[in-house]
Amino acid sequence: MNLRKQGDSAHDFLIVGGGTAGVVLAHRLSADPQRRVLLLEAGHDIKPGQEPRDIRSIFPLSTFNAIHAWPDTLVHWRNAAQSPAVGMPQGRGLGGTSNIMGMWAMRGRPEVYDAWAANGARGWGWSDVLPFFRRLETDHDFISELHGTQGPVPIRRQPVDEWSPLAREFRKAARQQGFADVADMNGDFSDGHCTLPVSRYTDRRGSAGLCYMTAEVRARPNLDVMADTQVAGLVFDDAQPLRAVGVRVRDAQGNERMLRSKEVLVCAGALRSPELLMRAGVGDGPSLQAAGVAVRKHLPGVGANLQNHPMLFMVSFLRRAGIEPDGIRPAGSSYLRWSSGLGGLPSGDMGMSIRSWLSWHALGRRMGAVAPTVSMPFSRGRVTLTSHGKRLVEFNFLQDERDLTRMMQGFRLAAKLYGFLDAVSEAPQVLLNVSNISRLMRYNEPTRFNAVRARMGATLLDVAPDLGKRWISRLARMAPAHEVVADEQRLADFALGSVSGTGHACGTCRMGSEGDPLSVVDAQARVLGCQGLRVIDASIMPLVPSGGTHIPTIMVAEKIANAILHGE
Repeated sequence: MNLRKQGDSAHDFLIVGGGTAGVVLAHRLSADPQRRVLLLEAGHDIKPGQEPRDIRSIFPLSTFNAIHAWPDTLVHWRNAAQSPAVGMPQGRGLGGTSNIMGMWAMRGRPEVYDAWAANGARGWGWSDVLPFFRRLETDHDFISELHGTQGPVPIRRQPVDEWSPLAREFRKAARQQGFADVADMNGDFSDGHCTLPVSRYTDRRGSAGLCYMTAEVRARPNLDVMADTQVAGLVFDDAQPLRAVGVRVRDAQGNERMLRSKEVLVCAGALRSPELLMRAGVGDGPSLQAAGVAVRKHLPGVGANLQNHPMLFMVSFLRRAGIEPDGIRPAGSSYLRWSSGLGGLPSGDMGMSIRSWLSWHALGRRMGAVAPTVSMPFSRGRVTLTSHGKRLVEFNFLQDERDLTRMMQGFRLAAKLYGFLDAVSEAPQVLLNVSNISRLMRYNEPTRFNAVRARMGATLLDVAPDLGKRWISRLARMAPAHEVVADEQRLADFALGSVSGTGHACGTCRMGSEGDPLSVVDAQARVLGCQGLRVIDASIMPLVPSGGTHIPTIMVAEKIANAILHGE
């Protein structure tokens, strides 16, 4: 790496975070040989051709490997008084969370993007973002004006005859309840049972790092990558206190130094990007003062507007006819999208994922799950700094009564559909509190010990099912789902006590108009009132897309990179 002396700007762009958005920006901006780009990543480097086996896996085995995730990401699914702090997987390493996610490649409904534009994000309506959705992808199943054919991200769908027994039976159940088949949920936005688009090659996952940081890109002389380098803080000009000029970094040995750049692009994700701003004094003034941080720029929207998709799990023991054969497959192949019909809400405001196996080991293959999800939530949380200087993440799930009502509706529908799955699944169960999920996750660490005891548990289920279930009940207390659904108050209490979330956090540095007090960045992702500073990741999304955030985050980075290269 050819960094100039500390006092000079060695690079035109310094990208904070080598996750999904960061690698897209590094790829696109360094395509101009006149632009010097530095990409910083706190985690390990993942070089082309040297990817770990679990990251290449089309089933996200990497999800269970702690080396690929931040060790300190704790969140409250409701608020701190109503729910415990639990871990939320956030990727750490070049490629970020795209290295550990399920690779679901959903765009979300057009109405959400039109709402972005209507709420101040000018130029971000559906017709504005569609070209960038097309630019990022190579869709191997559909060729039309809605899909791309030359982008870095491969999109594939698993053929129905390769679906798991549970997924095929669920499809039959959905049809019996009047749901149509939707083959292309990224182009056909009607309600129905959808074939799930996945970002993958034929033999490996299509994470952002694998797709964008190719050997050809890494060889560019104007692109530098510094891994195992954590950003300790943003640096501003002494003479112009609102102009960002670089960052302070800390290497793996704890050594700190300053790196300067003409422009700083913060791509640390919806939980860490607002934290970086707040620690630099950019955020809600009174809250920063209470946390002992000197106020540089009062922007009350920093950390506010936190959104995610709340969900509830319904699990079951699979019958022999429902167990998938050994082998590595994607984590899911289908998805149910429907409309709650509540209070004139937009169509497609609800979703349901179907999981045919829950983990990599033998016991995980003996269990399936469905998870109803509120795809267009109203509840809002926030990321703040406490008086002790710690990050506090509160999602406030189901705080809005409309979210609770729809979650209960979705859980009833899941129970009803499960009633048609008797050929492949036993009656569904519910985990009685969210702490049990955290406890179970310890058994997912990919170790020989866990593999052995999981095999023992699976064998026990085969030879002595009742004894096997009693053994599993020691790990997670369960109750029959039909008992919970039959009692309205019990269902509400269960939803409030057991709600968890997807990995789709967004909204904490909201994009909008300068006159909106909750806006943090403008339509080109520039931090309002500051110079030389942008935030480019899922945190700038005004509303959470009604699908995943992986593909929309790539779209956001593609669109902003295009704007930067055109001088905006």
